[in-house]
Amino acid sequence: MREKTEVKSLTLVVVLSILIAGCGGGGGGDGQSATGSYAPVPDTVTYREGGDVKGMQVFDYSVSNVIRSRFVVDPGTDGRWGTGDDVRAGGLTCRYQPSKNPLPPALLSVVQNMGTNGDGNFALQQLDIESDGRLSVCPRWKGKQLVREEVLCKGAFCPARYQLGYRMTIIQQALEYGGWKQSQHVVFYGENDQITTAPPFLSHIQTTELSGDSQAGFEFVVTVDPSPEYSDSVSLPNIAVYSGNGYQKKVAKWLPGDLESRVIIDRYGDNDSYVDTRYRTLTWLPEKGELQVSEASQNPPASNQLMKVYVFDGEEKPIGEIFLGAGNDEIWFSIDDVVEGFPEFVYDENGQLLSMLDTQENPEREFTYDGDKVKSIHVRDRKRREYQYSDAKLAKISLFSRSVEREEIEHQVLFRDDISGVATFIPDRRFPRDKEGVFLDPLFPQDRDQIIRLGRPF
Repeated sequence: MREKTEVKSLTLVVVLSILIAGCGGGGGGDGQSATGSYAPVPDTVTYREGGDVKGMQVFDYSVSNVIRSRFVVDPGTDGRWGTGDDVRAGGLTCRYQPSKNPLPPALLSVVQNMGTNGDGNFALQQLDIESDGRLSVCPRWKGKQLVREEVLCKGAFCPARYQLGYRMTIIQQALEYGGWKQSQHVVFYGENDQITTAPPFLSHIQTTELSGDSQAGFEFVVTVDPSPEYSDSVSLPNIAVYSGNGYQKKVAKWLPGDLESRVIIDRYGDNDSYVDTRYRTLTWLPEKGELQVSEASQNPPASNQLMKVYVFDGEEKPIGEIFLGAGNDEIWFSIDDVVEGFPEFVYDENGQLLSMLDTQENPEREFTYDGDKVKSIHVRDRKRREYQYSDAKLAKISLFSRSVEREEIEHQVLFRDDISGVATFIPDRRFPRDKEGVFLDPLFPQDRDQIIRLGRPF
């Protein structure tokens, strides 16, 4: 175990400043350096397995109201990737239109990752995809509304998290009472760009409607209908499995509060005769510096209930993050509770987070820095992230994982910062995003307000 460092200062350097607008750098699509004063956005992505390049993704921002990429599927006759004879096929297309009040695509799941696969995150969880619940990978663009997102994969290479491709059309409508209504028509492609009927990728239309205010709370209604591309032989319950185990309608209520906020979600069957009610409660205990996030359900009652406890010091700096299982007595904070996670965070004398210790006081996650910015993140002594900067601006991120064959996988993203208004994003990764639309690294702990915001159903 690596030596622990005492905390000599309670001032937390905001290391996640690497992920907000104001960072930048990277190379242009032609391999030349592109510099500017805007937020960093992807230029090229290189995908490696076992050290060998398997494909690339090259981005283009030259068309008005469009962000698009092409997949590089073969290095061409010269055998070298990133040269003029590369073979390109398929890619991502994000289409926008000007808007005075643009909204991101509504959440695919009414309540993000709440409970089991039956909560609307079905397909994403099947793929073990880290997500805040959105299907969309297109970034937020200031003053523009996303209206269409499409991925086409052709040839031998397709980024795994895109699967075989999909098309999502978004219609946004403002309502008289100040709320909004949004529909997402999602069609998933199979082989030869044909619509697929295989779970968990079932094409559908999700309609989301928000009403309410910050005092009385908000109501969030989601309905799911089959895509009209299907024949009459494809039943509504089969389509709605994508939305959650046969539920065609969900009504989520967000009840905000200073010390306690709550999400109540009712999931209805095909004839509204059966309702499954779930709760998520976020309780802030300032005297203990704890934010407790618990879940419960009715019809049927939840078994093996879990609570997540985020611990903060007097300056609301995160110092612990644990999961509690209620145990056989089904009572929280009793002797038979199962404790997992990170009971202790270790900071250096400058307030930079060095490690998150597990219940055996071993460093589960470790962090290194380039000045006041995160340089690398290790999980169980294996590198998962590597950040690089140019002139104190984000220039490159490498994300590491392993295949089922235990082969090392690397996604390397090079950035540019000459595109106005586009929020920083990671291609084909559905990471949580802050209120400005900038991606958040899920391996780094969030502050209290961010946790509460991400716990909302919209």
